[in-house]
Amino acid sequence: MVDARDPPQRPAERPARRSLLTTEILITLPTLVISIALAYFSFVQADASRKMQRTETWPYVSYGTDNSSPEVKNEISFSLSNDGVGPARLEEMEFTYDGRPIRDPLEFIKNCCASAAAAVANNLTFTTDRVDGVLRPGERRRFIRLAKTDQNAALWDKLNGERWKVAVRTCYCSIFDDCWVFDSRKEKPAETKVCPANWTKFEERPNVRPSLR
Repeated sequence: MVDARDPPQRPAERPARRSLLTTEILITLPTLVISIALAYFSFVQADASRKMQRTETWPYVSYGTDNSSPEVKNEISFSLSNDGVGPARLEEMEFTYDGRPIRDPLEFIKNCCASAAAAVANNLTFTTDRVDGVLRPGERRRFIRLAKTDQNAALWDKLNGERWKVAVRTCYCSIFDDCWVFDSRKEKPAETKVCPANWTKFEERPNVRPSLR
């Protein structure tokens, strides 16, 4: 039996096959380029959408101190405010007086104004508010408040001068878990991946009437 073999390829068929391959490439390449371009456009659009969502829910926490309020003319207060457009989740706050970390309002009054506070210890009342939880856009939370009275005038005057030695750091996050550290000694908050764990945590003591004698 004689094996049947394919006839030898004629020279004219080789250019025809190369031409067919070139045509397929010319058809496929634009499709591939268009697919890559669409994928890149979708990525850019999604990234822009995420950035817009974060911008529309961006919190901006700041610290302030005053010696008057809309409710009480002579009232010293220390406060946190959310000046951004989204809610701020307050995680940690560190309160320092004259460079020393303070754990609560009573410790602060003892350190800044002990003698003046002791003189009115039986009649001394100050109010505090939470330094954690959610701070709504536009909300201002006065976490220490002391209204001036005839009995505590000397203490109030002392505290009015000493309040400028206070510095505050707070770590807060957005609803997307983007976090920042605000330091009242710096111009603007700094982004952070994780809130610091080595701060001396400040804790409020609502409606405390301290014994300073």
